[in-house]
Amino acid sequence: MRDLQRIMWARVSVVFVLALAAAGCVAPGHSFYVSPAGDDRADGSRQAPFRTLFRAQDAVRQCTSAMQADVVVRVAAGDYRLERPLTFTEADSGRNGFRVVYLSEAGPGHARLLGSRTLAGWRPYTNGVWQIGLPTNVLFHTLYENGRRVHKARFPNLERVPEMPVALGAYLTSEDGSPIQSDKVAVPAKGPGWLAWPLGVALPVTDVTKMRMHLYPRGTCDWVREILPVTAIDPRQRRLTLARTPTFGIGAKARFFLEDELGLLDVPGEFFVDEKRHTLYYMPGRNENPDRLNMSYPVLSRLVEFRGASRERCAESLVLDGFALEETDDMPPLPLWAFDGMRDGAMVWLNNARGIEVRNCHLKNGGRSGLLMIGHNTGHLVSGCWIEHMGLNGVSLCNSGLAPDGVGPTADRCERNRIHNTRISHVGELHTYAECVTVFNASSNEVGHCQLDNSVRYAVTVRGNTGPQYGPPVSTAKQPARGNRFHHLRIFRCGQDGGDMGALHCANLNNPGGDCVNLFEQITIADTAAIPSVKDTPPNGIFLDWPKMSMEQVFRHIRIVRSQGKDVRTHGPDNEASMRTENVSWKPGFDEKRMDDAHIGLTPEFPFRF
Repeated sequence: MRDLQRIMWARVSVVFVLALAAAGCVAPGHSFYVSPAGDDRADGSRQAPFRTLFRAQDAVRQCTSAMQADVVVRVAAGDYRLERPLTFTEADSGRNGFRVVYLSEAGPGHARLLGSRTLAGWRPYTNGVWQIGLPTNVLFHTLYENGRRVHKARFPNLERVPEMPVALGAYLTSEDGSPIQSDKVAVPAKGPGWLAWPLGVALPVTDVTKMRMHLYPRGTCDWVREILPVTAIDPRQRRLTLARTPTFGIGAKARFFLEDELGLLDVPGEFFVDEKRHTLYYMPGRNENPDRLNMSYPVLSRLVEFRGASRERCAESLVLDGFALEETDDMPPLPLWAFDGMRDGAMVWLNNARGIEVRNCHLKNGGRSGLLMIGHNTGHLVSGCWIEHMGLNGVSLCNSGLAPDGVGPTADRCERNRIHNTRISHVGELHTYAECVTVFNASSNEVGHCQLDNSVRYAVTVRGNTGPQYGPPVSTAKQPARGNRFHHLRIFRCGQDGGDMGALHCANLNNPGGDCVNLFEQITIADTAAIPSVKDTPPNGIFLDWPKMSMEQVFRHIRIVRSQGKDVRTHGPDNEASMRTENVSWKPGFDEKRMDDAHIGLTPEFPFRF
């Protein structure tokens, strides 16, 4: 009987090994290989690598159910242009306690995933502008030259301030505009809006084809910049007609600029897309042929997705290690991210995911955010990454908020995620309401040993958004933001193009007596300031926003220097009175020796140089 059992077991083992061999998994810790010189008809071995990550993904799916060790996809150095996002689901997940690892084999940044296509075949147009034909139905909202972002044609032209590189001045200011509806309550206005531009300014165009206005409405209110279609220009009255009126109205002294019209294209580094004529126009420097400038246009707003089917069927136990992710598109008319995160773009986008690791990756030139966790996300690690030059945010952790029926509390959780040893810099290059790190209706997350610098607005914002600012108590339909820890952060040069803010910002966390408390410790904040055109309340080091709804937050060992506004500002006395502080620079008795300066910011293991 025992001999028969041994024979039967041997036969089963042979069948199992043959099945693994047929799938390409002949060893417990099997590796697949990918190379730009590979072939998707090959077997994925080192000697015969695949050509695409999609083919490697198919091969991995054949052997995850019987995993006895980690499965590693080793990706050779080179460029991999994606025609669609690389989407990982439950079918791609690690099993049996093991992980599936996608690895840049030559080290961090050498395997590049790009969401763009190259451009070749330019021809002169007029006055230093070049043109090139585009495929039909192609429209994009940002463009790249030699690995750097260039901007849409605009008026007034973009003026860079060296110490504030993400600010989008210069601006015009309105002389008058659609009446302001309310200072405190959003009152939707009906019908088109209008704005009168200042005397002495001559607009370079009078006809409108697709022009947009970037506008800070409500006069000197410099916090949300809306993007509105312009429908008509009246030079005699100096009036611009808009497709709609902003929610609060416009008023006088509102900052604005005009964008996206061929007649505005007049300086190097500007472009215009005429989707009706399928033509791109660009002005390079020194009238150089753009064919020599490595021009590329984005075709994707996401590069990598971790997308589970539900909270119970997550994408999980997956690792993205060492990749460069570059060149994605913006998504107008979405100026913000929190209201439609399920539709929004990010270089790495996660929903219904668990235990994902993004390590040693360089995310650069994103049209939207670098990394967006939306809805149910637990136990992720982002470590050793450099996220720079984002159109919107760096890293956003957001619970989608409402339950499916829109009534009761959602069971989604965005919690126990960790952002570690990561630099997030130059965020908000296309949209003003942006931040390095956002925690929105998310709890028990950690952001530590990071450098956050050069943000158009916040370094960190923590929001519950559980009720109106001046309205009724907290809603039970949204998850709170509590128990988050922010520590050993080096923050500088934030708030470059806005007012009424702080490098560290909390808003609408709780009513008095609530438990939505977050911890900030061992943090330095320097040079929080905005460009001179900002006339709102100057940027602050810390701002506790919304009356009685950012109370009892904990701040330990915080140093703030050179704030344009106050080191600490609160909306109403209650937020400030309830602050729990220990050894903070804005209070007497601050002790520099208790600052852990040797460990604030990035650790020695950070893999990139800058």
